[in-house]
Amino acid sequence: MPSINLKLLNSLPFRLALAFTALYLLCFSVGAALYYKNVQDNIIQTIDRSLVEKQNAIRSIHEEFGIDGVVKLIEAQSDNPMDLSLGYHLATPTGERLAGNVPSCTTELGWLDIPGSELGIESDENYRFLTVSLDDHFLSLGRSARELSDMRKHSLRSFIWTFVATTILALIGGSILASRSHSRVRSIVSSMDSVANGNLNARLPISDRADDIDNLSANMNDALSLLQQQISGMKQVSANIAHDLKTPLNRLYIKIEEASAQAEAGEPVQQKLDEAIEEAANINSTFEALLRIAQIEAGARKSQFVAMDLVPTLQTAVEVYDAVVEEHDQTITLTLDKSVDDNAGLHLLGDKDLLLQMIVNIIENAIRHCPAGTNINISAGVKNSVVWMSVCDNGPGIPEAEREKVFQRLYRLEASRTTRGSGLGLSLVKAVADLHCGSVILGDNEPGLCVKVIFDLDCPVDF
Repeated sequence: MPSINLKLLNSLPFRLALAFTALYLLCFSVGAALYYKNVQDNIIQTIDRSLVEKQNAIRSIHEEFGIDGVVKLIEAQSDNPMDLSLGYHLATPTGERLAGNVPSCTTELGWLDIPGSELGIESDENYRFLTVSLDDHFLSLGRSARELSDMRKHSLRSFIWTFVATTILALIGGSILASRSHSRVRSIVSSMDSVANGNLNARLPISDRADDIDNLSANMNDALSLLQQQISGMKQVSANIAHDLKTPLNRLYIKIEEASAQAEAGEPVQQKLDEAIEEAANINSTFEALLRIAQIEAGARKSQFVAMDLVPTLQTAVEVYDAVVEEHDQTITLTLDKSVDDNAGLHLLGDKDLLLQMIVNIIENAIRHCPAGTNINISAGVKNSVVWMSVCDNGPGIPEAEREKVFQRLYRLEASRTTRGSGLGLSLVKAVADLHCGSVILGDNEPGLCVKVIFDLDCPVDF
């Protein structure tokens, strides 16, 4: 339990709760101070107003009856102790008391706060005094500031108790909230530890609150799913490499072994060496294709992007493979959508060589897997902010359940394992399309396969 409490105290949610509590208490203290000052000013203003009104009344009497009238008025109030009413002190020009219920007072004009001990009163209270001049005499009017002192005591006591209670409640509430948040963080850490230990099936818990932690957990779960798919793909690639390259490597070994045996027998070995070289070249081309796909997916070729027209690239591919399809007793055609004219073209930002390689791979895939008499139709167009192209044939096609799998490296359909190829053609097609903010869609041509590539012209390309 102590270790759990220590972890809670060191957790970010608890520190945020403490920071919020401190901020709240600071705001509360500032508000209390402003309230205290406002109440204090109101009390002082009330006292000052009563003294000013009394001073004006005495000044009126002085103007009408002179200093003798003032003395009579003050003497009429002399029997009232000052702590119950107003204090009066009328002094001569030399400062001697002439009349009043205050034993002594200052002759300094203006407002003063004077303790009772300085007034000759047995009291520890403070008094508020206003001293004015009447001709050459000094009139001091005072009033007890007991109300102000009481307010200060009550306010200070209330502030302390409220501050303590608020602090305790804030700490308790903050601890509860921090504990709940910390438990969610601990569950996230536990899930990530499980992932770190190799359990890629582990996922972060998501509550019904849909708060920031849940959004973070959802994004991390998506990242974990993607990581799991990539690692699974890497395992599948490794298995496919071992499966698909085992046969050509065995053939290469046999060719070299046969050439060695013929050399020992004094027979010509050139044919066997040529066959071995061909096998080695096929193996080398497979690894080069894998490396090229990795470079494309890493975005290494984006520096070669230029503004280009896709139409000449399509026309070049058709011209190059026109003789090839004729040898296979097939046909190839290029059809441009009516949205494409001689001036508009199909303009996009891309790498000409990679796009040509992508188109070539799709065409070669159709030629290799389709029988004689197949028609390969290439079409392209533009609509709104999308450039599209498609290569359709009327061959055997690809089963719908296999269409997503054929984009995996070295994945080959069982029906095509006896044909020449590495299983990397459509993987490279997808990599090139992704590099150009495009997407590849495999559809049914009824019969046959349609490979459609869509380029989003509004997608930003980062170099």
